[in-house]
Amino acid sequence: MVATACTSSDDDTGDSGGASSSAAGNQNQISYAYEQEFSAYNNDNAAANAVANAVVTNQTFGFFSHVDPKGNVARDTDYGTFEKVSDNPLTVKYTINDKAVWSDGVPVTASDWYLFWLSHKGQYSEFQPVSTTGISDINKPTDDPNGKTFTVTYSKPFGDWQTALGTQNQPLLPAHVIEKATGTNVAEAVKNDDKAAIAKIADYWNNKWVGFAPGQLPAADQIPSSGPYKLGEWKAGQSITVVPNDKWWGAKPKNGGITVKFIPQEQQVQALQNGDADVIEPQPNVDLVSSLKALGDAAKINTGPGFSYDHLDFNFRGKFANPLLRSAIAKCLPRQEIVNKLIKPVEPNADLMQTRIIYPVQDGYSTVADADGGKAYDSVDIAGAKADIAKSGVTDLTVNAIYLGNPNQRRQQTQQLIADSCGQAGFKYNVKALTPKEWGVATTSGAYDVAQFAWSGSGLVSENPPLFTSTSDQNYGKYNNPEVDKLLATLAQTSDKSQQLDLTKQIETILWKDLATIPVFAWPLLNAYSPRVSGVVLNTTQTQATFDAASWVKS
Repeated sequence: MVATACTSSDDDTGDSGGASSSAAGNQNQISYAYEQEFSAYNNDNAAANAVANAVVTNQTFGFFSHVDPKGNVARDTDYGTFEKVSDNPLTVKYTINDKAVWSDGVPVTASDWYLFWLSHKGQYSEFQPVSTTGISDINKPTDDPNGKTFTVTYSKPFGDWQTALGTQNQPLLPAHVIEKATGTNVAEAVKNDDKAAIAKIADYWNNKWVGFAPGQLPAADQIPSSGPYKLGEWKAGQSITVVPNDKWWGAKPKNGGITVKFIPQEQQVQALQNGDADVIEPQPNVDLVSSLKALGDAAKINTGPGFSYDHLDFNFRGKFANPLLRSAIAKCLPRQEIVNKLIKPVEPNADLMQTRIIYPVQDGYSTVADADGGKAYDSVDIAGAKADIAKSGVTDLTVNAIYLGNPNQRRQQTQQLIADSCGQAGFKYNVKALTPKEWGVATTSGAYDVAQFAWSGSGLVSENPPLFTSTSDQNYGKYNNPEVDKLLATLAQTSDKSQQLDLTKQIETILWKDLATIPVFAWPLLNAYSPRVSGVVLNTTQTQATFDAASWVKS
């Protein structure tokens, strides 16, 4: 589904101009390689949420705050400011920059906050957001929708209030676009609880800003920008470009735009060497790291740990609702072999990932990992797996496994190791690699048994409830444990670090007992770039290197 590095840029098949590309051909444009193709403007939709979209939209939206590469909350005052005005009840006042406008010239106002609240409150099932955590506890807005300030009041404490809304991951989206398309008024719909209007708004929010056919962007006035860049030209299967937003009121980008090229991971080093990509960020494997080192001074390299991990998720809507069958997979899963063969050659200090909601780079990880029970599955136990299968009564041992990334060499190799090991217990693996769009369909419909993918976060406790809460759209496998729901909700409300650690330990212990998912390995992170480019840093969070692409400079 992606073009190789040498695909001709003269092929205009499926092109979309999107926003006007005034910087097209600018020699100061910088190219960034990513393995998967962009597909959604609204990456905050649970079915569309993917890093492939984030690397494009990172700086097409303004935001009040973001999590920096070291996991700390940073404020972005160009867009606006916020301050806590009360602890009881928790109340925060937001002020949007007076100069803030969308790229179509329409002011950014509190109306956009009304849309965010409506889509994330969790009160209206028509919406499918990535997360409702925190927002579900915010009272209905009463501010002037045309004003530049709004105040949010929480009904419960919320530990991550500084990153609750209008962030790089969850930006405010343009209410005026939906209003024009649907003939509604978002603020009035909220105030009057107008079900008919809300249904129209939700339909647009869910469906019109996602699932784009390759190369086909909606008209520019349907996908405006509020950040330093706006969406530009999209060449199907090849690349999409973000160009400087002439309506951006803050510091101007230091380059002429970023072209995100869709290049398979195994071809990215060659693309860097050939000059077809200026910045690459593949999942490191042994061959790739060796090839990069062979480039010598022709490549600069950043490496380190981060907030991402690969895991296996069971689909509780099928045969793996049977706990004995999940136990059988856990026992035949060659986790240590996977780490030894695929991760340690890249990161010698790598070890098995024993947790899901706390990362090895965080304080307290070892305390939780030593106590949660996961180490019982460190070694392969084929006899134990066979015994569990026999007790389960299940005779159809076909495992329809999927993984995100087509292609993705490391996951392909991981699945082969799993199939070989679990095949000894009697399982028959049928493995499919999926594109982001295919992934959204499969996980929403439940058309799989076991899924391999990564959760990439920022180390915030509020990121965890959507992944395992029974009612969350992001809980793809439909795992359901009321005790976990309760503990996750309490965790999100807790700011005390010691209490957070105790709650994390309780949650992880239950998740291992239930075998809701199985963590495999934390990602070793890597990016590499041309010596002609400066300003590229290793970002440990899910927003990848392009989180601050406006600061990149190409000589």
